[in-house]
Amino acid sequence: MTTMPRLVRAELFKLRTTPGPWVCFAIVVLLTGLGVTTSFIVGHHGIVHFTAPTTTTQLRRLMGAGYTAAIVMAPVLGVLCITTEYRHRILTATLLIHPRRPDVLVAKVLASAVWGLLMAVVSFVMIGAMGIPLLVAEGGSPSHLFSQVGPVMPGMLAAYVLLAIYGMGIGTLVRNQIAGVILALGLSLVLEPIIVAIFSSLAHMDVNFLPTRATQALAGSLSARGPGGGAGGTARALLSWWLGAIVLVLWGTGTAVLGYFTTFRRDVT
Repeated sequence: MTTMPRLVRAELFKLRTTPGPWVCFAIVVLLTGLGVTTSFIVGHHGIVHFTAPTTTTQLRRLMGAGYTAAIVMAPVLGVLCITTEYRHRILTATLLIHPRRPDVLVAKVLASAVWGLLMAVVSFVMIGAMGIPLLVAEGGSPSHLFSQVGPVMPGMLAAYVLLAIYGMGIGTLVRNQIAGVILALGLSLVLEPIIVAIFSSLAHMDVNFLPTRATQALAGSLSARGPGGGAGGTARALLSWWLGAIVLVLWGTGTAVLGYFTTFRRDVT
């Protein structure tokens, strides 16, 4: 009963003693800051203004300013959770200490979830530290912003966690750290938008089972707008929040299980 907590603590220790996760956190702060900034940029009749968000859509965009950080960096963090061991050749030592590979994989899933949650907390701290003072300075109402906590924050917290697990599954599949990071970024930033555009323009279908679209549904119908997130006009075509959560769970567990049976059980020496 006490083996799993020890394994999880060991996985958390491994990550915090390597530079990769801290670089991810720094990028999250940067992307969230950019998301906060773009939330104050409003275009009207071709004229761009820097003004306080007032509508529900604009306030939700500010509250979800860490959306892009979630879909970009949470999977990368998950990839690092497992590929770092392959890169530094320490997985052999891990398996010698605890030979039960399913236990090791579950510990990595839990460690990825913890780091994903911490990443979400950092993002929201950045939103509070930067977004609220800007909102007050521009004459906006913090109470109106807080009204969007319920629709956005729980889903964003869950999205960070589930996307980190999804990234861990990708890392389990490919093993190589550089390839895993490129694949995670390529799926979110390149392949998914292409698939959505093709199905939308040619087949007039909404592709809602992809991780990014599921994240939009889970986190208050957010959608990419520059570095931040916003409640776009495609919200009506998204899944409900609970279906979005199920889709992300399936992506995360599916890639991890597939990776376990295809690559993780192989000889690592």
